[in-house]
Amino acid sequence: MVSVLAAHAQQKQSLDFLTKETDPVVLQQKITTLGAGNEKDKWLLMNYYESKKDLKRADSVLQATVAAYPLGELAYIQLANKIVAEGDVVKKEVIAAQILRNFPNADRNRIHHSLAYGYANAKNIPKVIEHINYLSTQKAKFSATLIVTKLIINYDLPAAEALIRAQIDDVVKSGIPERPSREGGTGPNDDARPSYFLFLEMYTNILVKQGKYEEALKYGKDVYDEYKGRKDEVTGNYGLILSKTGSHQEAAPLLEKLIIAGKGSVVMKTAFKESYAKLNPGKDATAYLSQLENGMKGKIEAEVAKMLINEPAPNFTITDANGKLVSLADFKGKTIILDFWATWCMPCIASFPAMQMAVDKYKNDPNVKFLFIHTWERVDNPLTDAKKFLANNNYRLALYMDVKDQKTKANPAVSSFGVRGIPAKFVIDGNSKIRFKMTGFAGGNEAAVAELSAMIEMSKKGI
Repeated sequence: MVSVLAAHAQQKQSLDFLTKETDPVVLQQKITTLGAGNEKDKWLLMNYYESKKDLKRADSVLQATVAAYPLGELAYIQLANKIVAEGDVVKKEVIAAQILRNFPNADRNRIHHSLAYGYANAKNIPKVIEHINYLSTQKAKFSATLIVTKLIINYDLPAAEALIRAQIDDVVKSGIPERPSREGGTGPNDDARPSYFLFLEMYTNILVKQGKYEEALKYGKDVYDEYKGRKDEVTGNYGLILSKTGSHQEAAPLLEKLIIAGKGSVVMKTAFKESYAKLNPGKDATAYLSQLENGMKGKIEAEVAKMLINEPAPNFTITDANGKLVSLADFKGKTIILDFWATWCMPCIASFPAMQMAVDKYKNDPNVKFLFIHTWERVDNPLTDAKKFLANNNYRLALYMDVKDQKTKANPAVSSFGVRGIPAKFVIDGNSKIRFKMTGFAGGNEAAVAELSAMIEMSKKGI
């Protein structure tokens, strides 16, 4: 949490007079002076300790500063971050009340945005709408609606459709902004244009998920024309809609392009075969699809071979979902895939459908083990938080915990791998050597599974 606070800090004073001090006696005097100073002095000292990776002292200074200045800026930032991180919506409400009571000038939009998100997680649609309606600006409503709808889509498509439809209607009433001219001219309502097309994109996705292809056609075309092929999901959805509505000549090349790139879903591949068969009577659509997939996999395997490394893996220790200690030595002779993640990490969550596909692919291979290691927690009960997230989304992933050390304030396993961002994945062979490492998620479930599969097979063979 200290790291998050420091990132939000508006601390202007340079740390140079501390970090460049070479006399240890003088340095200690400066530290003592800051520790006895005002809130800004203590804030600077906290940032200094954080720059030195001394998270224990940084956190100690933070807590002391908040205790000394309960109505100060650091206290507000701490609560503002806490409400975002808290997974229990009832506790979120308590924190919100505390913020509004102690800080009259607090960012109320941020508070209601967080509460709307919390209630979306809790599947309480009326409360979601209530807090969205509390938002005071159109921009804030746009942002909150997009984020909460991504959650609601997973369990209530009609409610998600209604939420997005209401925002689209609001923009239409105000007038859809024109695209900025090539000369760079802009209109008074240009901020609404990107949001409008994000709403249309999501609305189209929802209609497609409900099988409402005829209704989705108009919106899908508008979105596709706006992005001009720059967004794979938009292209795929439009290709799917065209196929389902009989426009096979237009659908086939769009879907084929995505399949070649490894970004075609099972539904899109089925639609492609239907369009291909309509356009090529007598030809084997399944064989042609396999040809495209094999070409994609071949390219990925060639690229993966260039990423191969051979580094000793640190002897990390984590706990499984039942609290049992597990270390690298427990997997001797097996190929293991470590996936460091957190419930608050959007790229981590985006990668999970592909990871579930990979897990399912290797579920009968006793020599391949996946370890999904929750780390960098932002809540008091990370195990409960992680279990709840996996259960709510029907993921069957082997959960392990890399909980923050209370003395060092660091998560030991992820730190031992030198991770700077998550999701971070490591493929380790049976000789405890790191053969591949990746950070982030670029999208494309099929391509991601093919890439990871190639890494696993190369690691198994000891290439």
